[in-house]
Amino acid sequence: MKSKRYFNTTGFCMPERHYMIDPLRNQKIIFDLIEKTQYFTIHAPRQTGKTTLLHELAHRLNKEGNYISVVFSVESAGYRSITEEIANKKIINSLYSSSGQYLNKKNCPIPPEKYTKDLTLENYLIDWAISQTKPIVLLLDEIDSLYDDVLVSVLRQLRNGFQIRPKRFPSTVALVGLRDVREYKTKVRPSEASLGSGSPFNIKAESILLGTFTKEEITELYNQHTKDTGQVFTKEVINRIYELTGGQPWLVNAVANEIVEKILKSDYTKKITL
Repeated sequence: MKSKRYFNTTGFCMPERHYMIDPLRNQKIIFDLIEKTQYFTIHAPRQTGKTTLLHELAHRLNKEGNYISVVFSVESAGYRSITEEIANKKIINSLYSSSGQYLNKKNCPIPPEKYTKDLTLENYLIDWAISQTKPIVLLLDEIDSLYDDVLVSVLRQLRNGFQIRPKRFPSTVALVGLRDVREYKTKVRPSEASLGSGSPFNIKAESILLGTFTKEEITELYNQHTKDTGQVFTKEVINRIYELTGGQPWLVNAVANEIVEKILKSDYTKKITL
């Protein structure tokens, strides 16, 4: 019988569709930072599970009921010719649009077109936080897609709100991208060592670098396929895949997908051998 799940090589992972291991398995630090109302960054190369981790984190926080949490991307404002005003509108629209995927209507921010004050990200987040009884955990994906004054403006608005959290601003903000925050300056003023009068995000408590899969985690992932189909990845095969991929999550999934679906044509009676 064909498995309902498969090895994912496109987009973020969903447990009902994909073989996956808990992206928060080694991330006690994230929950500690949220409990302490800290701001932090998460960074890693592409296709290492950042977005999967964010979605799982937001859904888990909302399910547990102590926070309200939203993941949203700022990539729509990620081009050089954009003005700060237009960037604010695009980022706010992205936040509002994404909030419906995670929250019920009463916990979502006001629709941007109904907002009567000066439409800046800072103002919008202040009024959203004031309207809620639970602290907000805000997860900004693709933060380093922003350029120049737009990037500095967003970081400074978040820094301004830090002082009035959690009653009047998100309790925790995580910035997620390819780079650590200290490298953002290369997207603003590459030839200078500073972003100006003080870092626009000098409030971060931690920079978290996502790691690769261990051999044991690859085994755990592949065992899910074995449980669903009976088809075994032998220890020798797993060792070789770990050697070839270094545990890079996308490669680990891609190699398995190549073997199972393309080479063996989803014939689960066939053995997977070196």
